[in-house]
Parts: sequence; structure tokens; C-alpha cells
Amino acid sequence: MSMSQTDRSVPYLKTGQVAEILGITKKTLKNWLKSELISEPERNPSNRYRCWTLQDVEGVRRILRERNNT
Repeated sequence: MSMSQTDRSVPYLKTGQVAEILGITKKTLKNWLKSELISEPERNPSNRYRCWTLQDVEGVRRILRERNNT
């Protein structure tokens, strides 16, 4: 879904909130984005902040599980 079609019922999270949920630092999360270990979430067109969804968080959790199992 593009940000222009934003559904107000979709809970968007900030990068700091996502890092806290996952138990990692915001810097770690941004480093993973920079190294393309995880996909970049959509950004708010008005302020360019990342708009994380619960699906994005689950995707990062899957990557964390895979990394811990190797």
C-alpha cells in the first residue's frame, strides 16, 4: 500500500519503537537497513520518516531467528 493511500487503521511504528520491540538498538536496525540485511520500509512523504508496519517487524524477527539458529 502506498503512503498516498494510507489507511488510518494501520498502526505505523517509528524506528526507535521497532528497535525497542525487537530488543536491539536503533543504530543496529539502521545498520541492517544500510547493509541491506533487511528491507527498507515505506517512508512518510511529508517528513521522510520510516513507517514500519507490524509485518515489517515480523520480517525482522524472522531474520533474527535465522541468524540465531546458524
